[in-house]
Amino acid sequence: MIRQFGAKCSSCQRSIHSTDWVRRARNFVYHLACFACDQCKRQLSTGEEFALQDCRLLCKQHYIELIEGECGQQKTKTKRIRTTFADEQLAVLQTHFQIDSNPDGADLERIATITGLSKRVTQVWFQNSRARQKKYQGSKKNRTNHSSNSGRSSTDLCITPKSPSGDSVDEMIFPTSVLTRFSFTLAW
Repeated sequence: MIRQFGAKCSSCQRSIHSTDWVRRARNFVYHLACFACDQCKRQLSTGEEFALQDCRLLCKQHYIELIEGECGQQKTKTKRIRTTFADEQLAVLQTHFQIDSNPDGADLERIATITGLSKRVTQVWFQNSRARQKKYQGSKKNRTNHSSNSGRSSTDLCITPKSPSGDSVDEMIFPTSVLTRFSFTLAW
């Protein structure tokens, strides 16, 4: 027979047995699994800062949000950190873009696993790349139409920048996610 303490869990209100792991906060006792933020339901760890607000457990983040809301301060949305891609990740993404510029969900999941990125980041990279490709193809078409419609004068100069691999930008069949500097010298 398992002996019971007289205490009940402050969260679930079930009895606490002598064999149960517990956490204490002031005069409240919780089952280990019940010691979680009331807002996000995330289990709180040993040593982690938390607050007790009206008998509710809150993680530090949700307590701060609650206090700021009560003080009439507006929540300032934290700026998302810009994703940077490693060369290896870009190589995988660009290779797959050459094969299929609009992969389905399963392919996105597989590519995300290969690159170590989230499926959402991978999906957004493909969306942005398709938009860049469309924009580039539109601007290339406009340049072609413009140059064929207007006569070139002897002072017109056409410079085709080169990518780091030596290919002209016009020959690149996929957009890149990194800014590449092009340098060239004009001789007059």
